[in-house]
Amino acid sequence: MMHILCAVDGSERSHWGVEAVGTLFHAQVREVVLTHVVQSSALRKALKQEHMDAAVITQVLRKVDAEGNALLQGMVEKMTLTLSQATTRPFATVRSVLAHGHVAETLVRQAEKRQSDLVIVGSRGLSDIEGYLLGSVSRKVLAHAPCPVLTIKQPLPPVVRVVLAVDGSRASRQAVHVVRTWMAPDTVRVHVVSVVPPVLTEVAPKVLSPQHVAALMEPLRKQAHEIARWCREELLKEGFQATVEIREGIPREAILASLQETHADLAILGSKGTSGAERFQLGSVSEWVAAFAPCSILVVRPRRRLTSIHHRQP
Repeated sequence: MMHILCAVDGSERSHWGVEAVGTLFHAQVREVVLTHVVQSSALRKALKQEHMDAAVITQVLRKVDAEGNALLQGMVEKMTLTLSQATTRPFATVRSVLAHGHVAETLVRQAEKRQSDLVIVGSRGLSDIEGYLLGSVSRKVLAHAPCPVLTIKQPLPPVVRVVLAVDGSRASRQAVHVVRTWMAPDTVRVHVVSVVPPVLTEVAPKVLSPQHVAALMEPLRKQAHEIARWCREELLKEGFQATVEIREGIPREAILASLQETHADLAILGSKGTSGAERFQLGSVSEWVAAFAPCSILVVRPRRRLTSIHHRQP
């Protein structure tokens, strides 16, 4: 049974996040913790720069907290209603937390403290690519959270079109496991994508015969087909509808192309769990897809210990 931490800030994306819990995970939810973070230190500093009296600043901060608590109360009611309409199981526990601090760091620490199975955050999507690449809240949470992260960009329909990208890695197998155990067959339609990556430079076809090129690529094509076939069989065992597609090319570009062509509502892929700092330096397929995907994305990773992200450069 799942323990979910869902970030709420009053935006439409946080409402979509609440609705996504009911759509995708209603049968497996044990607890949902709705978390609103107030950046009180930054607000206090800004008010001081306006030469406000200390008593006035305190009053403003109290009002901000009151607004945050009112927001949380409304979202608790919405989440409770959403879950009650989506399942016949006993209601999950819905809690609220008003926290203070830097938003991304606070969400990551809350997820670690509560040993959350999943964190849900909103993203501004393609309209905020520059902000994402420079270090948005959703990007920082995705990079540093100790558990899988669902980034919401659009509202999910009652039946979700999922593109599940697989490559045979442990992280990829965990992504398959997440679909099988967290989601219900009647709410998702899964399109499995396995990508054959390029192993030859552009010069190789000029010096090698077509037969040699084909011989070098054949083992990779065979592996991609075997991975996709295994994934589909695992999903069919649980009653899911699943189709398979084999693509060739740079994985991140091939996955994005599949998302666009299938009009996917949700991308799911594994992350190998590299530390946040290394990912920011090296880049990753999951981070690239999260930045440029036209739909929401669930990145699955092994649980790992918390690392500080305070003031870390993206």
